[in-house]
Amino acid sequence: MSETSKTTKKKNSKKNPDDKKPRSKRGLGRLYKRNAKGKECSASSNIDGHFWLEYKVNGKRIRQRLLDDTGEPITGIDEAKELRAKIMAPIIAGDEVDKAKAVAAKVMTAEAKLAQAVEEANPPLKISDAWEAYLSSTERPDSGEATLLRYAGHWKRLQEWLEAKDPNAVFLRDITTKTAQEYATDLQQAKVSPNTYNKHITFLKLLCRALEEPARFKDNPFERIRRKQLKTNVRRELSIAELKAILEKAEGELQTLFMLGTFTGLRLGDCCTLKWGEVDLDRGLIRRIPNKTAKSGKPVVVGIPAALYAKLSETPKAKRKGYVVPKYAELYNYTNEKGEPIRRPMITREIRRVFEDCEIQTQQEGTGKPKDENGETVDTGKRAVVDVSFHSLRHTWVSIQAEAGTPQAVVQSIIGHSNPAMTAHYTHIGEGAALKAAKVITLEEPKQIESRVVPPWILEKLKEANAENSMQIITELIGGAL
Repeated sequence: MSETSKTTKKKNSKKNPDDKKPRSKRGLGRLYKRNAKGKECSASSNIDGHFWLEYKVNGKRIRQRLLDDTGEPITGIDEAKELRAKIMAPIIAGDEVDKAKAVAAKVMTAEAKLAQAVEEANPPLKISDAWEAYLSSTERPDSGEATLLRYAGHWKRLQEWLEAKDPNAVFLRDITTKTAQEYATDLQQAKVSPNTYNKHITFLKLLCRALEEPARFKDNPFERIRRKQLKTNVRRELSIAELKAILEKAEGELQTLFMLGTFTGLRLGDCCTLKWGEVDLDRGLIRRIPNKTAKSGKPVVVGIPAALYAKLSETPKAKRKGYVVPKYAELYNYTNEKGEPIRRPMITREIRRVFEDCEIQTQQEGTGKPKDENGETVDTGKRAVVDVSFHSLRHTWVSIQAEAGTPQAVVQSIIGHSNPAMTAHYTHIGEGAALKAAKVITLEEPKQIESRVVPPWILEKLKEANAENSMQIITELIGGAL
């Protein structure tokens, strides 16, 4: 055989692409036939036989003989394809779901890896850095120094509690709603007052709100913690006799402290930390920005009454530097390493001792741990309800001004107010109004108006009066009086 004929034969021996057996669509399984002897052959062949279907489920190979509705073997290819489609439909759908789940899992894994990479490059705020972050945050309110000291104490308590409760908590967002609830419970078990409890929770809400972005909080963990209802206890006013007794009993700087409270109406903290630079004896005025409203920057102007002027004048001009009552300023300003003003109770105890020495009961009957007639302490089992304190001097000052007819706007402007909504309508008062208000506080007992006795002859005349003779009797009375 020539080379040419061999080449031609090889070319002719190549299969024609059109002669390939038609393949089923991927995923529909393999459709084939079996002849009478059980031999397999192509589904498209002309050989007589019954149709079968081969497919996989979870990796397991399944061969199924195709039967019609009457249970007879299917011999037609169109009928076989139709039944194959019905059999494979739920299997194909399941595969699509599995594929979708696999894709979703890959996406979630990728997102988690991305989030982890972002956090590693820029980690969320740590608990240990939270306080400094709060101080530098532009989202926090402009609080005064005293308020920030109190906040620092609140934060320190929470931080120490967290270290003991969950040493693995590193980031601020590790504080969950459950953590916040457990801390609130701990505060309750510590038996803090409702007022102290509310201050803790309010601050922690504020801190988490201000640091929401750097901490990457999804929700403020303290937002759902409810405040406790407060039972307001208003200090009672003192009588003029009680004020005199207090000022006579107190000595030294303590007497000066009492006189400042009595004659200016300033709060204890403002009296303790009053500086000579805020006292103008030449003009008879005190000009000070109260601690409680320091963030507003608005000063109060208080006139200096004669008694206080005399007391302050006892200090030589050369020594009028720094604080007016340095001993109590030091006690009031002192804080421990936790930022807690732990020496203020010492001031309160000295003040209470003066009240008690003047036989003024400072606590409501049946509360606290009062002393009996033998000087022994009696535990009532109830939390002390303070009835009289240094703040009573402020209430008394306001009451005396009101009784003297001092305009309400003047009183409100002098005593100041911590709520901007309340002070918005206050009128600005001049120094003259402050000086005039100062003259009201003299600690003089109200003068009794002498009662006049009506002469008997006038009473007799009045008894005779009626609609007809009233004008005549009035004329007689006037004439008689003259």
